Amino acid sequence: MNTPVNTPLSAPLIEVRDLQVTYRTDKVATRPVDGVSFAINPREVVGLIGDAGSGKSTTALALLGLARPPGRITGGQIRFDGRDLLTLPDTDLRDIRGRDIGIIVQNPRASLNPMLRVGRQIGFAYQAHNPATEAEARKQAVEMLRMVGINDPERRAEAFAHELSGGMAQRALIAMALSSRPKLLIADEPTSGLDVTIQAQFLDQMWQTVQETGSAILLITQELGVIANYCDRVLVLHDGRIVEDAPVRQFFDAPAHPYSQEVLGLRRSADAAAPVREGTAAPLVTLDALTKHFPLRGSDKVVQAVDKVTLTIGKGEAVGLVGESGSGKTTVGRCLLQLVPPTSGRIAFAGSDITALPPTEMRALREKMQIVFQDPFDSLNPRWTLAQILAEPLKIHAPASAAAHRTRAAEALRLVDLDPALLDRRPRGLGASTLQRVNIARALILNPEFVVLDEPTSVLAPRARTSLIGLLARLQAELGISFLFISHDLTTVRYLCQRVAVMYLGQIVEQGTVEQVFNNPRHPYSQALLSAHLFPDPTWRRVDHPVREALQGEIPSPIDVPKGCYLASRCPHAVDACRAVPQVLEPLADGRNLRCARVVKGEV
Repeated sequence: MNTPVNTPLSAPLIEVRDLQVTYRTDKVATRPVDGVSFAINPREVVGLIGDAGSGKSTTALALLGLARPPGRITGGQIRFDGRDLLTLPDTDLRDIRGRDIGIIVQNPRASLNPMLRVGRQIGFAYQAHNPATEAEARKQAVEMLRMVGINDPERRAEAFAHELSGGMAQRALIAMALSSRPKLLIADEPTSGLDVTIQAQFLDQMWQTVQETGSAILLITQELGVIANYCDRVLVLHDGRIVEDAPVRQFFDAPAHPYSQEVLGLRRSADAAAPVREGTAAPLVTLDALTKHFPLRGSDKVVQAVDKVTLTIGKGEAVGLVGESGSGKTTVGRCLLQLVPPTSGRIAFAGSDITALPPTEMRALREKMQIVFQDPFDSLNPRWTLAQILAEPLKIHAPASAAAHRTRAAEALRLVDLDPALLDRRPRGLGASTLQRVNIARALILNPEFVVLDEPTSVLAPRARTSLIGLLARLQAELGISFLFISHDLTTVRYLCQRVAVMYLGQIVEQGTVEQVFNNPRHPYSQALLSAHLFPDPTWRRVDHPVREALQGEIPSPIDVPKGCYLASRCPHAVDACRAVPQVLEPLADGRNLRCARVVKGEV
């Protein structure tokens, strides 16, 4: 049974009426929040979605009576617990912030004091609103770190922010926001720095807290899967206004506003456009026992980034490479193109061993092998025009006149659905979606046979992301290019790829067709990964179903990997033999490969 949308039994916890925020400079005034109105009831989780620049974060700050300079709240009402926050004295507002209304922001590194230990910072936040001794505050900090899923919280409480991973820093920020048990939690992209398994644990805990305490959450996110699985209602923000306010099932089944229809329609278009070809039998790319170690400066130890990865990619085939942050996905892609030299193993392209090619020969081969990086802003020279950016690979591999290069650059932009009029623009001022399409155009301008796509959609808003997925599916189908699609977004992999390989701590633990791995994962890690992934389907919500597989603890260090199975310390099925004996990737009768002796033997 699906979780019903909460019915208000009392007055709303917070009610926003005609909220306006204005940014005024010497020459112009803009209004990123222009007449926003909505209400949130106790025990509700309300999702707020919209494109980058739509006003989501500005709205979040305004609910605390704040606006980033030069912005000012210039109109409207924010009634919380019966009081208009915009008319309260600053002293009263300060008491409400943190105690009654908590906020989690996107960038944990910028929000944690680098000079104070993490536990101390959480303790300060708790003491600001609760009478507590130093010892009581520290105990509360440790307990909050434990609640958000951090192992060994006593030790982590003594760490500084730079000693934590991005995911841990984000969880520390979440612990700080929840320390005083606020009535309303504003969560602004709270899971953006978390791996999928940790994200699910946090969202489960957040949802359960709302049910138990009667609090409420405004969840700002670009992830439709998060909305579908955890939210009761959806607010759609577009051009500074709420254009749709609907129960979650109604939003996904029958969105009313054209903007909402576009966001969800593009997702369905990407699904419909997914190529059906299986690729040819002939392998184009082969990795054989690929290994990459990074030496630690001043130590004889190494970081084991990639461990004996074996993988093939057929001609015209799209293969997904998935796993948590730090699993080695990006390193595999960079080794494949010889952007970083492998420590050992073999890489073959079109049947030829390219592992030890001299730089001049490898440079010539890059005409056939290209890469699209994750961050479009860091991938393009900000001083060059798009015409210069696109002409650069042509100058190296296909010398011709400037006019010929410009003509080819215009064709490349059209291929990725961009206007050639952009050729004389520079990257500054262009959006992430446009810049990522330019990156793809640059990768395709030499007509390559193979492209590594390294998280190409991760920084995009939902509408731009689904549009780009549709573009990639079309290009792969029309041009017959082979893709290695590196991603943590399993929904996108399912749409775009024919086969998938699952990585954990530098090893491939399972590989097979998308249907095999997604519909019937066999490795315990694949099962946990699929269990934790949030598909954008409100007819099967995570909060309504028990978790199939859950991993406990954290991924081991790649500096000191376990002797036996790398997953044994977290796996619910591990026995002593798993911890003692290294696991090998073995073929199963259905054609997939699996790194788990117990499953292969039928013991699990």
